[in-house]
Amino acid sequence: MSSIESKLLEPGQCGAKLSGLQGRIGFCTGCFDILQSGHAVFFEQCKEYCDHLVVVVGRGKNIGKLKPGRPINQDNNRLFLVAALEPVDFAVLGDEEYSMGKIDCVTFCEDVHPDVYIVNDDDSGLDQKRDFSRDRGIELVTVPRVVPSFLQPTSTTEIIEKAKISTS
Repeated sequence: MSSIESKLLEPGQCGAKLSGLQGRIGFCTGCFDILQSGHAVFFEQCKEYCDHLVVVVGRGKNIGKLKPGRPINQDNNRLFLVAALEPVDFAVLGDEEYSMGKIDCVTFCEDVHPDVYIVNDDDSGLDQKRDFSRDRGIELVTVPRVVPSFLQPTSTTEIIEKAKISTS
């Protein structure tokens, strides 16, 4: 098993794997379809609020409901690439279905009882995530989208659009 594979968790079995960890367990959620610098910056921000960062990667069938034609990459490919990033301690696929709007981390939270949920401050599901966290006694932390001065702002959607233009 590679060091990256050892960071992959099975849904519903996270609690057993994480139960002996000391310190704060934090998590974030998202599609993370085509990894780009903004994702790496976000994971670094998340890691500032916890000792162990778990990334809950959204399932393609859920993402497709919100963003037709997405994701580009398959679930396990996205999961593996997210786990390969240094700030990420573990990665797990999200729930089979969304709850409360865009919540796909119910199974993870029931299994692990994490300490902190980190989201971008402009997240379109922020109100639902705030309610979800409050109801479960999970601290919700919002972080701004920041771009270090040496990086050019980008997004996965921009990358996809550029790829479409260059192939047409």
